[in-house]
Amino acid sequence: MKRLLDRAARKHPATMAEKWHARLNGSPKPMEGQRRAAFVALVRADAMAVARAGQIDARVAADRMRAGVEDGTLGQGILAQDRELLLQVLSEFVDPAEHLYQQLNLKFTPDTRLAYTDAHVLEAPTEPTKGSYNKVFALKVMNADGVVQDKVFKPLKAAEKNTIGLVTGIPADDSQTAMRNIATVSLAKKLGLDVVADTQMALIDTGRGPLDPDLGLIMERAAGTQARFVDPDVLAQPAVFAEVTKLQLLDHLTGQVDRHPNNYFIHVGPNGDAKVTGIDNDLCFGKNLTSPADIQRIETDDRFMPFEGTDLPPVIDESMARSIQELTEDDLRSILSDKLNEDEIDAAGSRLEGLKNYVISLDLAGKVIKPDQWADPQVQQLFTAKNSYIGRERVSHKVS
Repeated sequence: MKRLLDRAARKHPATMAEKWHARLNGSPKPMEGQRRAAFVALVRADAMAVARAGQIDARVAADRMRAGVEDGTLGQGILAQDRELLLQVLSEFVDPAEHLYQQLNLKFTPDTRLAYTDAHVLEAPTEPTKGSYNKVFALKVMNADGVVQDKVFKPLKAAEKNTIGLVTGIPADDSQTAMRNIATVSLAKKLGLDVVADTQMALIDTGRGPLDPDLGLIMERAAGTQARFVDPDVLAQPAVFAEVTKLQLLDHLTGQVDRHPNNYFIHVGPNGDAKVTGIDNDLCFGKNLTSPADIQRIETDDRFMPFEGTDLPPVIDESMARSIQELTEDDLRSILSDKLNEDEIDAAGSRLEGLKNYVISLDLAGKVIKPDQWADPQVQQLFTAKNSYIGRERVSHKVS
């Protein structure tokens, strides 16, 4: 309040001291940019001090301060525009979710409802790793059913400095990372392909305090080992072949161009069942990718597409073929309509049509196998570094 009263005195000096002060310092400048950020930090510090003194929740303290400004108990004599800004900042502290959703241009939909907040967190988030573009935090939470879970939390940013995304048609200034992740999960569930990390929204304090939380994606922690580091013998197992191919098919449909070997995990249980989990499902659904083969890396004299995908798989099994052929364009639009824009949905529809046609061509060529044929060496030999993730990883691991 002292700073705000000082600004008011410089704008409308009454005493001789205030007039001299105004002459020396000039009229108060608008609180924009760094000035606004500094003001927000001061208000946050005041609210935290009130919370500590009253031994109350920080957001409750901010709400009481807001009520004081509204009824005139606080803020008497300050400039009208400063009072309006103070109320705005305090409101953002009281309900940070609404402010952050608006800041990130994130739609309020059933799929973007907050699933977790600080109330669910059992252990403070830690930063075990840092992605290329985002910080990632590990944390332990208790879900609504009282089950303790290990999760990964990735704060969202409105802008993504990613040239690969720009090539695919993802705008840098409104990348809609959350919607692309959630759309991928929704589509995987519709197809019955359990190969990507379940993803929801969360509002979590990552260390800056309860009045400055992050809105972001909270995901199951993937089991197993990153594909880059799995034991070579694992890559020859039939169940792994099948599950990695499912992930590849999903990526062809979503236009995922960043599925490098660090971006998916492989876990094999004691009974031989495999679990493959794709993470960081951000760089997908670009409007420029209209063919399912567009995710492959291309390096020629006249064209360079630095993607991390491959060409289409040489073999799929009957269950995969059925999943693709049974997905209709109406299904696709129903899933994506509240998540992506029309151009992105049209591109996804084009990729679906291309994938359906490719499945037909595989079937005619006898390359749609029964699920128990993944162990066949003749089938496995068809997978190369150019046409498949599993082939790429096997070449990298020098698996014969």
